Formats: sequence, C-alpha cells, structure tokens
Amino acid sequence: MHIKLNNFVDDVHALLKKTNISHQVHEPSIPQSTFKYLSDCIKSTYLSSEGKYLQKFETGLQKMTGSNKILLTNTGTSALQVALKIIDVEQKEVLVPSMTFVATTNAIIYNNGIPHFIDCEQNKLNIDHRLLEDYLKKITRMRNNKCINKITNKEIVGIIVVHSYGYPANFDAIKNICKKYHLQILEDAAAALGSYYKDRHLGTLGRMGIISFNGNKIITTGMGGALICKTTSDYKVAKHLISTGKIPPSHKYLHDTIGFNYRMANINAASGYSQLLNIRQILRKKVELRKKYFDLISTYDFCDLLESTSNEKPNYWINNIVISAKNKSYKDQLVKKFHKKRIYVRELWTPQHRLKMFKNYPRMDLTNSLDIWKRTISLPSSINL
Repeated sequence: MHIKLNNFVDDVHALLKKTNISHQVHEPSIPQSTFKYLSDCIKSTYLSSEGKYLQKFETGLQKMTGSNKILLTNTGTSALQVALKIIDVEQKEVLVPSMTFVATTNAIIYNNGIPHFIDCEQNKLNIDHRLLEDYLKKITRMRNNKCINKITNKEIVGIIVVHSYGYPANFDAIKNICKKYHLQILEDAAAALGSYYKDRHLGTLGRMGIISFNGNKIITTGMGGALICKTTSDYKVAKHLISTGKIPPSHKYLHDTIGFNYRMANINAASGYSQLLNIRQILRKKVELRKKYFDLISTYDFCDLLESTSNEKPNYWINNIVISAKNKSYKDQLVKKFHKKRIYVRELWTPQHRLKMFKNYPRMDLTNSLDIWKRTISLPSSINL
C-alpha cells in the first residue's frame, strides 16, 4: 500500500506540472483585465456602496442565475444571516447538515436560532433525504401547521440545504419533505456559482439562497457574497436590512430599524465583474481539470473521485477523493506525503457537532458525516494548474 500511495502522490504531482512551487486547494485566478476595472473604479472615486460596477456585477449574476432579485453583500455569511432573520428563527430550530462550513451554523446562532444537525448520504456530502424523513417522523409532531420537536418542544422552522463544494443536493426530494412538515428552505450555495440542478441555478430553488465570492471561490471579490430572493417582499426587506435600515430622503440620516452595514463595495464588485466576464472559460477549465483527475484516479483502487448524478451539473469547484473504507487508516499518511511535496491538500470541514461550541445542540445520528470526513481529501483545483 505504501508504494501505491507514493505512486499516487507522484502522479498527482506530475499532473499539476508546475514544480518548485506550493499548491493550495484553491487559489484565485485573476485575469489581467481585472486591473483595468479596478483602476477605473479607483479613478471614479466610487469605492464603497455606490458605483457602476455594483450594477454591472449584479446584472451579470442575474443573467447567469436566472433571478432578477439579487443583492450583493460583503460576505456570503452576511447574506445567510439576513435570510435567517427574515424567516425569524429566534429560539427556533433550523435543520442544518453537520457536514458544512462553520459559517452556516454561525449564521443561525447570530439570529438566536438553534442549529439541529442532520446527516449526509453515504459516500456523498449532501443531505440524505431518506434518513431525514425517517428522523422527522420519529421526533416531530404537527401543531397549528408548525413542526414541533417532541423532545425539545421547540418549533423546527426550516432547513438550510447546503450544496457542498458546489455539488447539488437532491432538492426535489428535500422539497417534498419540507412541504409535508411546513419547513422553510434556504440554500447555502456558497461554493456553487455555475452549478445547476435540473437546469436551474443553485441558490434559486428555495425561498432564498446565498453565494460566496470569498478569496477561495471560483470568482472572488476578496470578501463578498450575494443573496438571491424568490419574492419581491423578501428582496425589499433584505435590501433595507443590509443598508443599515436607512430611509429617504437620502440627504438625511434616518433609520427605522436595526439594520446591518452588509452591502458590497463597488471596488469589490469591479473585481467580481471582471472575472464573471470569463465565467464560461473558467467553468470549461474546471471540467478539463476534473477529467484529468478522473483519468488518473480511475487507475487506483483505494480511492474514488466524488461524483454527481445525471440531474446535477456541478461547477467542480473542488475535486475531492474518497478513500475506500478498508483503506481509511491511510488518509493521514497520504496527507503527509502530499504536504511533503508541497501539495497542500485539506481535510473536509470538521463536522459541526464535533466543534466544542456546538456539541450540545440537537442532532440525529451522524454516522455518515463522521465516516466521510475521515475518508475524504480535497485536491488542488485551481484553474491555473
């Protein structure tokens, strides 16, 4: 097995081609044109929450996602926090995958909500709808069209559907469950720009969805995000909240609610817009890198590349390998071998219920989340490889 591991690391190193440099899991790919747009933005003196690049970036995202109700925010986390505030989760439970990034859970806590952790599919990263439905049958009852946790006597108000690493969750199955239990659906599509489920862009399927433009995403604004709304009423409320609750006239500082200063800056939007112009090329290169990894990994029998189904069109943001159950003890050794070659692969997110601040929140059995966490490694996936 040691020989196989060494050969595998050597093959990945050869695939990456560039030598004598370190390889991170995902690095930004900034086109030369970005500097032109940033320079133009700086010359305009509109660097903050007003300026033409905010509209240009927003319009480009509307065209790509098919939604005309998009708000640009300073982070994806901020967008999710506002969405959760709108559906009112205070002292209510929100179903959330344990297999997610900590920001998803934090956004619930920011709203004084209660995260309730649910499991992923076996050998996959997204919600297992079958396990979820069986679980809800056991622990809930309906009261006045509200889903009540019989154990805690708290209302379960909704679910955050995380499209992990840009891979679409089985949305239709989850939607049917939510309809039965009167649950609101929010989408954490942070890593899913350019990912589709049945030809619909992720983040547009639930009541609201969010996208991230953090430095490690397919398109980056440095820090940034977007909130996608399905209804005009949610859009108007969210727009007011992220703008510090300010009301007209513009020359007066009048506010009618406790809002947030969560708008994206024009200079960040200039960066995002310049990259969005190249999104088709970026996604095509993602597919090409994916194929190279697939061809390489298919020659080894101790791991597989995380796959998608026919209904799904992921953006292949990150390529993850899942080590077979019988060989999972070699994971740490494999990581060390990669790091020795300056290929800085990563583990998946630590399951949320394993983090000390979340240990006492309600949860279902999370066997699958723990298992795949122990067997999966994220490979370098930047398009500049």
